[in-house]
Amino acid sequence: MSNYELQISMTELIEKKQLNDIATWMIPIKQTNLPSVLQGVFFMDGNPLPDTCITMYNLEWDTQNRTLVLPIFAPLQWTFHNSIAGWILLRSIQLLKATYKIQFEDETLQEAQIIPVFLGIPISRAIVTCTMSQDKNSLNGDIWYRKNVWFGGISRAGEYTLRKVVDKDGCYTPAFNDMLTRVKNECLVIVPHSN
Repeated sequence: MSNYELQISMTELIEKKQLNDIATWMIPIKQTNLPSVLQGVFFMDGNPLPDTCITMYNLEWDTQNRTLVLPIFAPLQWTFHNSIAGWILLRSIQLLKATYKIQFEDETLQEAQIIPVFLGIPISRAIVTCTMSQDKNSLNGDIWYRKNVWFGGISRAGEYTLRKVVDKDGCYTPAFNDMLTRVKNECLVIVPHSN
């Protein structure tokens, strides 16, 4: 376990927050060189799991390799449903130190491979191939399609659409109000411990 992971596991707290004011708390804590199409807060529209929103803020963008490492268990990166299933998923994510390595194909940032990593071990593409594709008609990375191919095509379970609900300037997008009509307002989020 790296020092970063140890620090997170020892200093994290879980709080209940409201999605209707997500632009006030799921924000950049530190400046990074994250490309503008990846900035903002995204709603996982159609996600069958009990989690709702993600952000890629506060993560270091590897410009040379066009790669982003997204620790799902890091503070203020992910929201979970305030339900038994949400608590179970959140705790499982923490225990497994679940991370996504997002590798874009080229400088256009239109297509990416996502490699799930649990306890530092990447999941083989023979098990699941995960991709993220920007909608060619969406402006500023507002819509992305998350696809999963399990065991070479036996199943496509767990697919959804990422819709930007807060833009890079911290303003709500038209997708924000639609999200609020489809999910419960209260959510769970991992937050940094404040001393």
